[in-house]
Amino acid sequence: MKSQKERQLKQRAKEQRRRARKVRRNLSDAARLFRFISKQVNGLLPTLRPEHQITLAMFITGLLRSRNGQLSQIGRKVQYDHQKPSLEMRFRRFVCNPNIEVAQLYQPLVRQLLAAVGTDDPLVLMVDTTQMGGKCLCLMVSLYYKNRAIPLDWLVVKGKKGHLSQELQLSLFKRVKALLPTQASVVLLGDAEFDGSEVITWLQTDTSWQYVFRTQENIHIGYQGQQHSLKEWLLELEIQPLMETFLTEVTFTAEHQVPQQNIMVVWHEAEQRHEFLVTNCTTFAQAQGYYRLRYTTETLFADLKGRGFHLTQSRLWIPERLNRLLAVACWAYYLMVFLGVEAIFSNLFRELVRTDAFVHSLFQLGLMLLDYLLNEGLSFPKTIDLPPPKTITHYVISP
Repeated sequence: MKSQKERQLKQRAKEQRRRARKVRRNLSDAARLFRFISKQVNGLLPTLRPEHQITLAMFITGLLRSRNGQLSQIGRKVQYDHQKPSLEMRFRRFVCNPNIEVAQLYQPLVRQLLAAVGTDDPLVLMVDTTQMGGKCLCLMVSLYYKNRAIPLDWLVVKGKKGHLSQELQLSLFKRVKALLPTQASVVLLGDAEFDGSEVITWLQTDTSWQYVFRTQENIHIGYQGQQHSLKEWLLELEIQPLMETFLTEVTFTAEHQVPQQNIMVVWHEAEQRHEFLVTNCTTFAQAQGYYRLRYTTETLFADLKGRGFHLTQSRLWIPERLNRLLAVACWAYYLMVFLGVEAIFSNLFRELVRTDAFVHSLFQLGLMLLDYLLNEGLSFPKTIDLPPPKTITHYVISP
């Protein structure tokens, strides 16, 4: 039989191995990233229950490391003291929990974003719809920030690809309006899904926002005492290919009679055809300058889906559950945009990319800096406050 001394030596060796394993675990990439995110979550969401704070921090950590929308894949990239399937179930309980409100999770970041952008210049908002998860549609309003669109608020509903009702659109716009500073000038940009008469009437009567929406060529408008489709007006006004114009004092549409609208007719070089936009901007140049920023909402969806977090791979098909997963993804997206800005301010971008041909977005640069900090064992920033966009002097070209 083993002597007491041998048993003590064996127990001591076991304890030393356990401590060494704990030290290695605390130095792992997953542990370091979790501590950074946990600090931000705890600071911004102090009223969230502690167990939910931990779950949210692990959720964001796993999503950033896995870049996969499936809960099982997210769980595999998180340091956890128990079986991985139990962590997947923890995430599933989180997205299924009706007591966890998306607004509570994400609005602290919205307040930080709005504080960074300020009200000296107009707040440029983009609205668009995309498919996510299991046959769900996401209607999202985002805010333009230094060649990026950062989410402000969204709705997730069941449905296939297609237009959502004006009632749903207005419910989201009213929520967004409540988030914005009352003194801010606002510009809203969208494609032809959002040119409904109810939406434009609400914008005219209940807000002071400017807007630019693409519209269809078969829409009939009243102009100069006559009613024709926009396509017919091209012939009536003898607008040739390559030509552009700006029609003022238009009644939109002939059926719904929304007065005092303007129509911008632009030439689409790639498709060799004219496009039409309805707006209350007073000049062609103003409306065109704003509408050119709308592409950023498409890059946002690409970052949340195929080029970033692959939320299309999620197997969640109930809108309320996908809604909470999207809140986690928007947290992760915000963090990566912040790290992209941090890479520029710290000059670490010079270690990450070529500086003679800088073609990376803030989101991509953030992912690169995340990998760099983890690989090199460097410290994370203490806060995640975005600076005013005007202070970011390095020119970032969006792909």
